[in-house]
Amino acid sequence: MEHLEIVNENTGKPTGVVLPRHEVIAKEAWCRSTNVFVLNHNGEILCHQRSLIKDSKPGWWMTHLGGRVGVGETYEINALKELEEEAGIIVPAKRLIPWRTTRVEASRFWSREFVTVYDVPAEQLVPQPGEVEQFKWMSIDEIVAAAKSGQENWKAGTHDIMSEYSCMLSVIGSAHHLGVHEVPDSLHTWTPVWMGAGV
Repeated sequence: MEHLEIVNENTGKPTGVVLPRHEVIAKEAWCRSTNVFVLNHNGEILCHQRSLIKDSKPGWWMTHLGGRVGVGETYEINALKELEEEAGIIVPAKRLIPWRTTRVEASRFWSREFVTVYDVPAEQLVPQPGEVEQFKWMSIDEIVAAAKSGQENWKAGTHDIMSEYSCMLSVIGSAHHLGVHEVPDSLHTWTPVWMGAGV
């Protein structure tokens, strides 16, 4: 039986209380989680549809993988585990880049968020039975359009996918210059958009 550490809702620090996973969910207690955003060399985000038999948000489309952090796990260990379990993706720990820790009120999580760069056709990924229905690579514009259309249920990003995407590209650019990730210029070159002549 999986156990989770309860954290302070305002600080994200462990309270010393440990509960079985099902009790945490039933009590809507605050705990730790991970979100892992996977980008390819074209700047597309690996999106997935949640299993149709999930208790929470069945069939919803998501822009990130991840899960609740168990007792004895670090954020990093959990993120690497969730990537492998949910998609069959194995990356070196140094290429799993943390870019923020954030409070997620709706889910009652303190979540550490990571980004990595990985290239493989979506059909070659291995969806975890009972967790993931299917995968799809999508551009940021496609994600925003799909989320706005209302034709399918979407959870795009954690708070604001457009600003989050810009942050992730900045982190990837830094990782590239530090020699952690080798990525094309398109992922770490920023061109300003001028809003009219004479500005």
